[in-house]
Amino acid sequence: MPLVVLLLTAGTSCKKDNQGYQSPAQPPAEKKWVVTTIAGDGTPSFTNGPALSATFHFPEDVAVAADGTIYVTDVVNRVIRKIKAGQVSTFAGGGFDIINGNGTSASFKNPYSVTIDANGNLYTSDENDPRIRKISSGADVTTYAGLATEGYADGDADTARFFSGNSIVADAQGNVYLSDASIRKISVSGQVTTIAGTTQFGSPGGIAIDKNGNLYVVDRGNYRIRKITPEGDVSTVAGNGTPGDKDGNADEAQFSIDTHDIVVDDQGNLYLADNNRIRKITPQGIVSTIAGSTAGFADGIGAQAKFNFPNGLGIDAQGNIYVADLNNHRIRKISFE
Repeated sequence: MPLVVLLLTAGTSCKKDNQGYQSPAQPPAEKKWVVTTIAGDGTPSFTNGPALSATFHFPEDVAVAADGTIYVTDVVNRVIRKIKAGQVSTFAGGGFDIINGNGTSASFKNPYSVTIDANGNLYTSDENDPRIRKISSGADVTTYAGLATEGYADGDADTARFFSGNSIVADAQGNVYLSDASIRKISVSGQVTTIAGTTQFGSPGGIAIDKNGNLYVVDRGNYRIRKITPEGDVSTVAGNGTPGDKDGNADEAQFSIDTHDIVVDDQGNLYLADNNRIRKITPQGIVSTIAGSTAGFADGIGAQAKFNFPNGLGIDAQGNIYVADLNNHRIRKISFE
């Protein structure tokens, strides 16, 4: 009897040419990290309006709300800006001082780090004032913790003391954490405590928190990324203690003194702004550079893109990363597509 051969295909599709020949379809393109500019035209000034023609003057940090609204600390303009539906507006601030109030009737000196809690409240630190301010979703600005005089003191929020220029992050319950000279916590009940001491860190910078309550701190002076568990245990996540930009295994990787901020996604991946590069640390301990190279300005894929002193990072629910590109006076977005 004749031999019959059956060709079976699984998980692939075919396409026909003009002669009826069927060839396997091409596999889907590999995903890549893509950098785009979402706000700012690069001019160091102050203009609201359509995002790409708006202007910033040294944007230092970004935070992303649950609805995708982006908030920016615009340090030289001394305001908190809002990016929503392709438009840039002033959310709070309007002078050089520490004045509470609503929206533009409030004032900051040089707003620095910004974070947002689950209820849509913003918290911000200031480069030239040690107090932590709270901004409600309705733009009411109040003093959340600290006094006008720098120093170190735990206790009640209204008598505690901090130093200026802290990086901050809020957890799902509304507790706020600061990388001060040590790592501090402002509880929702208004108590300030130290959760990790100065002897363990050297010039701590950016700070992030994951869904399990673990804190991650850029330990700039020690060229390492550190982890603090809810129980207060401190360990090194990545970095061998020498400055550099080496990728690879976490215990061999290097970071620079210009590693300024850190965010974490729902899968536990960490992303860092490190000396004109954006770097990633997986939960398995692999460090890689996902975007950027030398200083400059360029959108594009991976290392083709360029930043100029990326200072602050934000992340949305979909895992897109937002960068306050300080010296380019722009807000950039990094997506995996």
